[in-house]
Parts: sequence; structure tokens; C-alpha cells
Amino acid sequence: MIELNMKCTPIFYRAMKALNSGLFNVMVFEGGSRSSKTYSLIQFFIVYAINNWQRTNRIVIARKKGTWLASTVWTDFKNILLELGLYNNCRINNTLKTIQLYSTTFEFVGLDDVQRLHGLTTDIFWINEAMEASKDDFDQLEQRCSRFAILDYNPSAEEHWIYDNVCSREDCYFDHSTMLDNPFIPANMKRKILSYEPTEYNIKQGTADKRKWMIYGLGKRAKIEGLIFENYTIIKEMPEWVKRRWRGIDFGYTNDVTAASDNGYLDNALYIDEEIYQTNMLSSDIIRVLKELPDRKIWSESADPRLVQEIYNAGFNIEPVRKYPGSVEAGIDFMKSKKIYITEHSINVKKELDNYTYQQDKNGRWLNVPVDNFNHILDEVRYCCMMELMGRILLQKNYNKSDLGIY
Repeated sequence: MIELNMKCTPIFYRAMKALNSGLFNVMVFEGGSRSSKTYSLIQFFIVYAINNWQRTNRIVIARKKGTWLASTVWTDFKNILLELGLYNNCRINNTLKTIQLYSTTFEFVGLDDVQRLHGLTTDIFWINEAMEASKDDFDQLEQRCSRFAILDYNPSAEEHWIYDNVCSREDCYFDHSTMLDNPFIPANMKRKILSYEPTEYNIKQGTADKRKWMIYGLGKRAKIEGLIFENYTIIKEMPEWVKRRWRGIDFGYTNDVTAASDNGYLDNALYIDEEIYQTNMLSSDIIRVLKELPDRKIWSESADPRLVQEIYNAGFNIEPVRKYPGSVEAGIDFMKSKKIYITEHSINVKKELDNYTYQQDKNGRWLNVPVDNFNHILDEVRYCCMMELMGRILLQKNYNKSDLGIY
């Protein structure tokens, strides 16, 4: 019998108790930042592998993007194996992202790896940062899972399919945690999270943030105030009967993402299907991805004429948006007047819609000016609206001479 010298948090013990009860087919771990959810669940799976060494186990650990998984849970898992002195007991394939510990094989998979996920059978699966995943991602894994599933997340949205379709199940164990469940949290991290609490001192210091405190401090679901787009509907896929469609693209590189989506319009409604959402994309990367997508008219930002020209020279029908004073506000108002539908895999569209807000003045009054954040895809959707829809609508007005500046 292997003896492990582990420092465990209450989350680890609660997870083991839930497992041993035999009552649950899915376990959900909701909590704030640094509550030790990820660390404790890695310990949980290592102990599970050791306790079930006589049984073949296939455990899939997933996150929405494979690149995100590689830099987080994959790295953390190997580090914890090192801490426990188990690293040399494992067969690790850094290319396929698999770890074999005794009779258990852990496979680390991005939910964006459709070919690998198709038909993938598991004994157990864990979706890390599950709010990024779609209900279809979960359903595809669960229908081929023979034992149980685990989901974990920070509750960054007030409404989500996990709350409605998983937490409400009788066979679901629900665990809520905060940083207070982690006695090993580094002091500087704890100090940073505590600085969000809207106390009189933190307000004077300028660090108070009610929403961040609710989500990352208390691990609670928080509604954002000042949201620009308060209502939208999630659909399975872009309807084939939506024929008026254009592609928008917003360029980024290091800090900002390059974002693109297939944008449609029908019966006073906007349809958005996410296609690109990635940092560090060179012009050659953008062109390569665009070649893999259906050919559409492209409306792009106008800040980088060189890049627009390069994409045009590669054979794409692309034009930069034409802006004017007040065009951002006008474009947003137009979008707000429409029903908005987004496809269920458009995780980043949902994230932007859930976080795109108006600015506040020093007295807390909301201004008709958006915060320049969470708006990469929403900006390029606005470009399409401005160039394809707003112009057509404006032309229906009968202008007089004063409208045109003629006196």
C-alpha cells in the first residue's frame, strides 16, 4: 500500500466522501478563485488511481481549448506527481498528453479536438473550467461515460446550462467553496482577492470591485450591472435558412485576440457563430484559417490597412469598416434593437455578451459609452451591421437640404 504525504484541503475530503457514498453520477465544484478546486481534484484523481490499481481506468480531463489545458491542468498534474514522488512511477506522453499511473490512463483533451472526442469512451471525465464548455460538449462525454463525471468552475455568469441541467439533478453532488477552504493559499494571492471586497478602505484604495468579490472572493453567481446586451438566445447551430451572412474580423496580436464570426440577419434578428478567437495570430495564420472557412464578404477593423491589404491580396473579399463620430454608440444601439441568437459553441461570444458594460462616472451614473473590454467579437459584429444593415436602413429616410448641409 502506497503512503502519500499530502496536504489536503476540505474540498479533497468532501470529494472523497461524495464518491464513497455511491449516490452521485456527477459532481459539481463551484467556487471562488484560489479555493484549491483544481489542485484538490488532481489529488482526488491520483488517490483514485492508487486505490483502484487493480482495475483498468480511463479518465479524460478536458477543457474547452487544448492549448489552455496544456498550460494549466496538464502542467499542474505533472507538478503534483513530482511533489508526491510519483512522477517516475508514470508513463508520460507529452505529445499525446497522456499519463499512465499504474492501471489508470489519464487523457488530457481539448474540447475543440473534435476528431479525438468523436466516439471517445471513458470511465470518468472531468471538465475543468466547465463554464467555457457547451451543453453538447458535456452530453457527448456523459453518454459514453461508464462511471461518473466532475465539473468545476468559477461562477462567472448568473445563468448557465450547468445550473439548469446539471446542478438540479438528483444524482448530482454540489460543492461550493471559497479561498477560506484553502489553508495553503499564498498570502499575496489572498491579499489581492480580499482587496476586491467593497469595504470602506478598499473603496478609498480604488481596489473594490463588487462583482469580482462576489465571484472570486465569495464564489457566488453575480449579475453584472450596466450590461449593454441583457438578452440573447443560445441555439444549436446557425440556421441554414439565414441567407444574408457576412464575416466580421477584429485584429489583435499579443494581448488582444483576433476574433471573427459568421454573422447573419433575418426577420429583425442577428445570428452570430464564432469562428476565430485567438491571440498571437500572424497575418499568415489569419489567412490560413480563413481559407478553411466558407467564403464570405468580410468587414474588418480599419486600424491596420496593411493587414487588410495582405488579406485582400490573398484572394479574400475584405473591406475595412468606415467609422464616423458616434458610430460605436449608433452601432450598439442598432444591435440592441434586434433579437440576438448565438450558437452554443460560441463560448467567447457568450462571455463578451455577459461582460460588455457601459462606463460609469465618478458618481456611479451610467454613461452611454461602452467600456473598451470584452468587445472583440461584438466589435466585428457591429462592423457588419454598420456596413450592411444600418446604411440600407438610413437610406429609407427622405433627407432634406439641411440634413445634407445644403442651405
